[in-house]
Amino acid sequence: YAATSCLRESPMRPALTSDVDSAGRCAGGRVRIAACVAESKGLGAFAVMPLSPGMVLGYYSGEVLTLAEMILRYGSGDVDSPFEYEAANQRAAWEAERSARGVSSSGTYLFNAGRCPLSGRTLLVDGEDPSLSNWTRYINHSTRRPALSARSEVLAAEGRDGLGTPRVTFVTLREIAEGEELTFDYGDGFDVDVLSFVDE
Repeated sequence: YAATSCLRESPMRPALTSDVDSAGRCAGGRVRIAACVAESKGLGAFAVMPLSPGMVLGYYSGEVLTLAEMILRYGSGDVDSPFEYEAANQRAAWEAERSARGVSSSGTYLFNAGRCPLSGRTLLVDGEDPSLSNWTRYINHSTRRPALSARSEVLAAEGRDGLGTPRVTFVTLREIAEGEELTFDYGDGFDVDVLSFVDE
């Protein structure tokens, strides 16, 4: 196993998050964002130096959504009622605005943070827009040898509309070698429609 085998030297793509410098470094210089050898992965996060178990490396950030807002944004596209028609129009306008800025609208950067202890509503963090997220959006999936754990919680301190504040913390699980890709196990809901593992 060569720790640097995941890293492919190539020009970085535009639209990186604002916390990533021109050399691709972030997280206090401990992490570098670069292209992965497996091109299907796109960008990934790599350790710049050896990392010890139990280190907090960062917090997932992005737009906070309720389940209802997520459905409006990434819903099925069926238009059977006036509400669904309006939702489809809102979604089309949102997608056009994002497209004009070069931002995708796939829904693949959603993170279920859990239920708010105040309202009982499920909160999700959408890290798809690089202008609203951070370097943790580049952490890829691995079930074979995850390097990080993702601990999610919704803090009772009031956030937007009394929903609480979601926090997803990335912590190192084991010794991580310099050049090794930082990955975590996305869990049972990975590659499954978000509605099948989030209920409200």
